[in-house]
Amino acid sequence: MKTNNIPESMSSKYRNIFIRTKNLIVSPKEEWEIIYKEKSDMNLILANYILPYIGALSLISFVSYIAARAGYPFEPALKHAIILFTSFFLGLYVTYFITLKIIPKFTLKTYGNDVKLLAYKITAYSSIILYLVKITTTLIPQIYFLQILGLYAGYMVWLGSNEVGKFESTDLRIVFTVIVSVLILFVPYFSFRIFTIFIPM
Repeated sequence: MKTNNIPESMSSKYRNIFIRTKNLIVSPKEEWEIIYKEKSDMNLILANYILPYIGALSLISFVSYIAARAGYPFEPALKHAIILFTSFFLGLYVTYFITLKIIPKFTLKTYGNDVKLLAYKITAYSSIILYLVKITTTLIPQIYFLQILGLYAGYMVWLGSNEVGKFESTDLRIVFTVIVSVLILFVPYFSFRIFTIFIPM
C-alpha cells in the first residue's frame, strides 16, 4: 500500500487488484495476515478493490443483456446494470453493518482498535470471491453451475475471522462465519430480486 501522496497509475491499481485476488485464492491465510497489517481505510479498500469489481460486473452485465436480446434494448440493459450495481453495493454495506454489530458479541477481544475497519476488511475482501464468480458466469452463462464456487467466500470469512479477534469458542467462530457468509452470498441476490419487482425492466 502506498503511503505517499502520489496517485497510483491505473496499471498499478489493476495489478494490485490482480495480485490480491490471486493471493486470496492461492494463499489466503498468508494474504489475510498481510491485509490486517496494512494501514488502509474503508475508502481506499472501496476505491481500489470493491468499486472496480462491482463496476466491471455491471458493465459486463450491461453488454451481456444487450447481446442476449434482439433489438439492442439499451434502456432495459442500463436499468439491469444499475440495479445490479446497487444490489451488490447495498449487499456489501448491509453485511458490513451487521458484521460490525456482531463482532463484539462473538469475541472476547479484537486484534485491533478500529473494529469498523476489521469488519469492513472481512466483509469486503471475502466478497471479492463472489464478484469474481459472478463476473465469470455472466461472461460465460453456460457455466452458471460454477456459481457454487461462491461458497469459497465462506472459507475466506473463516480464515479472515482468525485475524479479527479471539473468539469465545470454536463453535461461536463457526456461527460467526456462517452468518457473515450467508449475508455476503444472499443479500445482493435478494436485493436484486426486490429491486426488479418495483422497477419494471
